[in-house]
Amino acid sequence: MALFRPALITALRGGYSGRDLAADLGAGVLVGVVALPLSMALAIASGCKPEQGLWTAIVAGILISLLGGSRVQIGGPAGAFVGLCAVGVNQFGYAGLALATMMAGALMLFFGLARLGRAISYIPTPVVIGFTTGIALILFSTQIGPALGVTDPLKPAEHLHERITYLADQLAAGVWNWRATACCVATITLILVARRIHPRVPGALISIVGVALTAHLLGWDAGDERIDTITSRFGELPTGFPALALPSLGLGEHWALGDLLVRLKNLSGLALSIALLGSIESLLSAVVADGMSGDRHDSNTELIAQGVANLAVPLIGGMPATGVIARTSTNIRAGARSPFAGIFHSLTILAAVLVAGPLVGHVPLAALAGVLLVVCWSMADLRHWPYILKAGRSDAVLLPLAFLLTAFIGVTEAIELCVVLAMFFFVKRMSEATEVERQTVPATEAGALPPIAPGVEIYTIRGPFFFGASTLIRDLDGGTGGEPRVMVLRLGAVPFIDATAAFSLRELHASLLARGGRLLLSDVHARLAEDLRRNGLTDLLGADAAHADLAAALVHARRVSEGGEGR
Repeated sequence: MALFRPALITALRGGYSGRDLAADLGAGVLVGVVALPLSMALAIASGCKPEQGLWTAIVAGILISLLGGSRVQIGGPAGAFVGLCAVGVNQFGYAGLALATMMAGALMLFFGLARLGRAISYIPTPVVIGFTTGIALILFSTQIGPALGVTDPLKPAEHLHERITYLADQLAAGVWNWRATACCVATITLILVARRIHPRVPGALISIVGVALTAHLLGWDAGDERIDTITSRFGELPTGFPALALPSLGLGEHWALGDLLVRLKNLSGLALSIALLGSIESLLSAVVADGMSGDRHDSNTELIAQGVANLAVPLIGGMPATGVIARTSTNIRAGARSPFAGIFHSLTILAAVLVAGPLVGHVPLAALAGVLLVVCWSMADLRHWPYILKAGRSDAVLLPLAFLLTAFIGVTEAIELCVVLAMFFFVKRMSEATEVERQTVPATEAGALPPIAPGVEIYTIRGPFFFGASTLIRDLDGGTGGEPRVMVLRLGAVPFIDATAAFSLRELHASLLARGGRLLLSDVHARLAEDLRRNGLTDLLGADAAHADLAAALVHARRVSEGGEGR
């Protein structure tokens, strides 16, 4: 199977008609209209300038659509990155975030080239929903201030409890702008009304334009009690495309290779978090898109595209990008048929920036906060919590733990700890599924078997025979006593055996040999025989031939028990 299969090439080879072009154009324009305010709002919440979100949506959106493995995926800045980006900008400045984004892009490119797309999708759903809900809470906490007209602190608060404490202190001191709150509430109301009218109505853009126009006509963007707008906080938006430039290394004029290595080491945690979160978010979005469109994405190709996009966006002053579920869903509902819709979405944003850039600067920050607060509710996925909490003990632990670690500690720690914990839970459940049963005479086979010699015991193993279940074999050896005996293990219900379990078999065999006995294996199917061969255990199948069934093993066991072989 080819490693790199862009969905755009597949779509063109399948035939692309004028109707397809019209459908993609309509969907792309609609999604571009939706993405315009979101891109600015997410950039501001991340500690970047609004135009950085716009350039990211334009460049990353085009690259992900051109190279990606999903026909309808929409790429751009995402709410999942807000917490990471804010911490990155606060600790390392934008230059550090840009360099970490390029490092993350290289990692995502490696994930795709190494065919790790499916492996990344193995992260349990409770972990994904837990840290997605945590990210939604982080994003929510960053928007309370703008919604209330509270100016951010000079040094941005990195952690959730710090932001809450700062807001509480400001409100206690009487810092509040009712006009900003009115703009935020009006924005949320208009978005919800638009959704009730029709899902394809661009409620975010309509509300942004309506609130900005109303605030300007009422004079709320001027005077002593004015509300903050994009222009008043960040200056005029640029009307031209940014020049390409490599991110600054932040090492000064005179630096050595050691300084660069230290810099990269300091950024490695942020880069890994961006790479993992971006990979998970994009593949999750692609899976959702498959369910809605009936298509099937190529996960490795998608990761390659995401990697290229994140290598490119820092060159134009952008921020991390990934596939976004909300915009992808809007794209599908609008009738998109190919990746051209994603390209048209980016071109729509570019046209809006070049034509209406100065007008966009009048948008109140409180209105953008309203847009993001609606996004937070959609991200939280609270409707899944009751079902997951009832699903089982391990899931009931992973979900709130991932949420709490993400919200109060960090995304990296949440992913790493919860994935490791999920692996332990999985191993525990798999080991519990493996059982060993002693059989004196199998009831269904007694008439067709030779008599069982004294000192011969038969055990049937069912389930995966791996390191988590290897202690079952050690327990068998503990009860053998000092009498010579032969053990016959039936492995017909064992799908595989790993090195640890093979080592346990080797120890049991040595223990039995020391007492004049022997370990024999029966009912060994072809795949298991190959596992035994790789682990050097073919001698347990008997000196004469592989025991294809229990009868042959019992004949061999009688010879051993009578002293004719194996002493």
